[in-house]
Amino acid sequence: MGKAILLAGCILCLAGAAFADLTIPPDQPICKLYVMIQLFATVGGILAASYAGFILATHHDLAERNGAKMLLGSVIIGLIIVWLAPLVVQSLVGASSVCGW
Repeated sequence: MGKAILLAGCILCLAGAAFADLTIPPDQPICKLYVMIQLFATVGGILAASYAGFILATHHDLAERNGAKMLLGSVIIGLIIVWLAPLVVQSLVGASSVCGW
């Protein structure tokens, strides 16, 4: 019963979003927050990837090298999520523009 109500609510929300003309201009506070998060995530990701590369280049212990590989993979996945978030939001809600994207 609970799943049916949840499913019906999701369908109604998606149907309402499908007929709305959604545009989030780049000067909105949420866009400024997103740009700040994107900046910090990118800088942090570059630093973490540099550290992982240093560990891969200098250590011979397999456990440390595997940890560095996992860190590098996580950084790449995290950066992909952060950079593609506006496109995912745009396609899910049918917005014409999300923060200038």
